[in-house]
Amino acid sequence: MRKRNVLLAITTTHHGLYRGVARFAREHDWHLTTDMLYAATIPRGWQGDGIISHVGYWNELADFIRGASCPRVELTNVRQDLGVPYVEGDNRAIGELAAAHFLERGYRNFAWFPFTNDGINNERRDGFAGALAARGCAVANLPPLHELRGFQWRGNWAKNLAAAGKALAALPKPVAVFCYNDCAAANVLSICRQLGIPVPEQVSIAGVDNDELLCEAVTVPLTSVVHDLEGVGYRGAALLEDIMDGKAPPENIPRIPPKGIIGRQSTDMLAVENLEVARALRRIKERFTDSSLQVADIVAATGISRRPLEIAFKREVERTINREILRIRLEKAFHLLRHTKLNVRNIAASAGFMSPNQFHRVFRAQTGLSPKRFRAKAG
Repeated sequence: MRKRNVLLAITTTHHGLYRGVARFAREHDWHLTTDMLYAATIPRGWQGDGIISHVGYWNELADFIRGASCPRVELTNVRQDLGVPYVEGDNRAIGELAAAHFLERGYRNFAWFPFTNDGINNERRDGFAGALAARGCAVANLPPLHELRGFQWRGNWAKNLAAAGKALAALPKPVAVFCYNDCAAANVLSICRQLGIPVPEQVSIAGVDNDELLCEAVTVPLTSVVHDLEGVGYRGAALLEDIMDGKAPPENIPRIPPKGIIGRQSTDMLAVENLEVARALRRIKERFTDSSLQVADIVAATGISRRPLEIAFKREVERTINREILRIRLEKAFHLLRHTKLNVRNIAASAGFMSPNQFHRVFRAQTGLSPKRFRAKAG
């Protein structure tokens, strides 16, 4: 049987889409034409069985896709002017996940930062705002970095970034900012650095795509919703296979749900209004693995005396400083027991306990179980 030859018309988006299409191609014995991944030019005169594309804002590629005579599938609904079937992530669910993440951390002030003014931006914003509205919370809309008119870029990036900074500075703090993607999140982080606003103490930031290279290559690692781009690519390839087999595309657009959210330092903070308490929480996060950590070390990081800090901390966090240190250490221990094979002695040291005996005593008092029994029950 002749192999189907499929053009992969993708150049400017996340590698997850490539992996999803490639996995389907291996399973179904396709041949992929991948020149566009390397040359970023349209292969005029290409002949094959089907095209799977991510056109985005490239109008020349949009014209090529519209003029092709073979079956085609687009991997985003940005370009509904193409007249071809497409697959999309569940953008509302992506926004809802971000809202839940911020609500769990006690935030009451929220903002949305778009990349541009297209439909996907609006869907993610609506999912975020809708989930928060159900909890009685409103969302401030920051101006976009880029402006689109008829799929043509307009506006001045530097000017738009300055406008976004002015709007962000005026928001009540602490504020949780959900961004269209990881690139937009990195720009919010840059704004905060320029304005001297601490992240995450005063501005908590989450993006979308979980592009690990980007999320980890910034001054404060970025929390990100895991958009299942590999799933989008795989489902798009499956849809193309059906169309090449003569099947009609589904009436409803396939929507691929997100896979969760990866928390990093940019949201690793409880929402508190008192800046000294925020500094204390940050120092606890930085130092909790040090078994010699004392309340005096936390006080020294805040610039105020012990008694006012203890009063403010208890009012904001509803726990004493010592109880918060203990909570963070236990949270670390729970994670290590569930997700590693480290022995109890090493877990005690990694979580900041002074000795295995202290760890056993505190753990049993909090859970009613020994660490080993907890691990066994957790599977």
